[in-house]
Amino acid sequence: MKLNNRYLLTGCAALLLLGLLLPRSVLTAIEVPLEFYGRGFFGKYLNSDTARFNFDASVDIYCTTLRHLPFSMYIYYRDDLDMAKQTGGVSIDPRYAHYYLAAGIDYFFSNHVVTAYFVHDCIHDIDYDVEGTPVFNRFRLRFSPRDYHYSKRLETDERFLYAIDVGLYPHWNFHGWDINAGADYVYDCTLEARFNILTAGTFGLDTRPTFTIARGDTSFYHRHVLSLQCYYKKAIRRIGLSLDYNLYVNDPLKSPDKLWLLSIYLEY
Repeated sequence: MKLNNRYLLTGCAALLLLGLLLPRSVLTAIEVPLEFYGRGFFGKYLNSDTARFNFDASVDIYCTTLRHLPFSMYIYYRDDLDMAKQTGGVSIDPRYAHYYLAAGIDYFFSNHVVTAYFVHDCIHDIDYDVEGTPVFNRFRLRFSPRDYHYSKRLETDERFLYAIDVGLYPHWNFHGWDINAGADYVYDCTLEARFNILTAGTFGLDTRPTFTIARGDTSFYHRHVLSLQCYYKKAIRRIGLSLDYNLYVNDPLKSPDKLWLLSIYLEY
């Protein structure tokens, strides 16, 4: 208990000292907005063999925690659930869960935003144990127009938006444990785009291609997905249907290559 109190007193003293040293103009300009944005979907693969790919579900949430002038800090959580089909009439069978936790800083300038963030994620098998669960810790840098940011993308009138995202997977040892254990990724690059094909009142039609190339120790991995989305929008909320085609996927973790996924989604 004494040790805990010591840490508490040290932290309070550090915060007090920081408050005394920072100019008052800086302190009064700091906001704590706690703005939340998110997305969720549930989808069915349209393939005949559902032994591995049957249903997908995902939820993610983005929260702006602090804001100061052009800078803002955020935390982000995402949870993907992959479901395969078992024999005996079981159709929705959770098999793999993939969790993402990220924290980063957005810098808004002109009509663009640059984001630097750190991601920790890992994949867990459900109902059975597999040795060597992949764990990832990586640093990422993202560049996009301002209107592609989470806080803007559902209210923008721009017909074309994009984002470029690069990531580095350092294989550092921490107490004898590789912080990127279970995968041989070195770096990757992702290009996302959104083309608004049609807007008619509260209805819309978008296409959203995503192209990812990852460098492994010995080869390159690809995740290229084409998506067509129709939706109904009200204020800054959307509900719609998405049809995704996995154009070329050879990722060792998940590879629904040449498969179609039909899903219903909600964005806010």
